[in-house]
Amino acid sequence: MTNQAMTTTAPGGIGPEVASSATRGMRFLAVVDGSERTNRIIDFVAAIAQGKDDMEAIILNVQDRHYEARLRGYQSFKKDEIEDRLINDVGLPIVNAVSKRLGKVGVVCLPKVKIGDPLPIILRCAAEDKCDVIVLADPQPQYVRRWVRAMGLPLLSSLISRVITAAVVPVVIVK
Repeated sequence: MTNQAMTTTAPGGIGPEVASSATRGMRFLAVVDGSERTNRIIDFVAAIAQGKDDMEAIILNVQDRHYEARLRGYQSFKKDEIEDRLINDVGLPIVNAVSKRLGKVGVVCLPKVKIGDPLPIILRCAAEDKCDVIVLADPQPQYVRRWVRAMGLPLLSSLISRVITAAVVPVVIVK
């Protein structure tokens, strides 16, 4: 399995000119997955954008590559079909919905869907798009958090911990 990522920009996205904007405000990398965590990220970015007209957000959905479980003998000719479905049927509806909601509050959005290992994709996207901050959501509900804290275990998910450790820009964890 290769760590190479596949990417697409959603139709209606503003394209690479966002990354080359000479005078720009704050740029967020919002990593979304379509769950309740996505709503918390949207609420956070929308609250920050309130009353500002120079906010930009890269809306990133990362689809993990699980060919072994999905293909079962069809690896050579089903790979492209599976990647196309992951992008178009799973990822694009998520990033387009987030972009639409954030667009209503004046945030300029660039939706992206990538396939591969989430950590290097998140870090690469933050660097390539010159993001000022990475926004992730904490996956643990409050009752699980209390139990984990009582057990003395780490409170952050493995991916969040790795992003915090490896990122060169600030990381915001939305609860």
